[in-house]
Amino acid sequence: MKSQRSLHVYDRLFESLCSYHESSSRYFTVFDLETTGFYPVLGDEVISIGAVKIDLMEGRLLEESFYRIVRPIHKVPRFVRQLTGLSIGEIRAGWTFLEAFEEFMAFSKGTTLIAHPVKFDVYFLQTLVQKCGLPDYLPPYLCSEELAKDTLPQMNPQLDTLIRKLNIERYERHHALNDARMTAELFLKLFQELDIKNGYEQEIRDRIARDNLVFGRK
Repeated sequence: MKSQRSLHVYDRLFESLCSYHESSSRYFTVFDLETTGFYPVLGDEVISIGAVKIDLMEGRLLEESFYRIVRPIHKVPRFVRQLTGLSIGEIRAGWTFLEAFEEFMAFSKGTTLIAHPVKFDVYFLQTLVQKCGLPDYLPPYLCSEELAKDTLPQMNPQLDTLIRKLNIERYERHHALNDARMTAELFLKLFQELDIKNGYEQEIRDRIARDNLVFGRK
């Protein structure tokens, strides 16, 4: 049986998702998830969410940031704790998924999402939201990995390789907020490499439409 607190969060999320429609060609939320595995349909869970915002028109990272440790239902494997650096105590003291997701939605309001690769992170959230019995989560998004393939086709599009090759300041990996910061800096550099012919806003709208179609947005 859900606690009263959980019911309030659930009800607010239900209402928010029913009316959710965000998109921006200027402001973006770059985010990353740390998870217990790759398959949310088989029970894998989110254990942290990190995000930052960028103003693409000004080409800069904004000061706002978001970081929440999420308390999963099942035990987190030791190798995942070692990879992410999260302790048992930090995980046990974390937010529930619904609480963290509600805050993430508030943080990302009015923006378009970016992740590397976006297919994994957005699908993971969509699957968990659906498993909770909530309305579909259908945010507009762009993929920094696909942008890298377009602008630097000769280069390996993996995040570690791009960070090294493009001289992006490196933070400790597999920390959701650190990975979001590095992805944001990467996206800004990649966007500067684009040969934009149709105008800045049209380019973004075209890419949102293409990426969302490719990755199955309903």
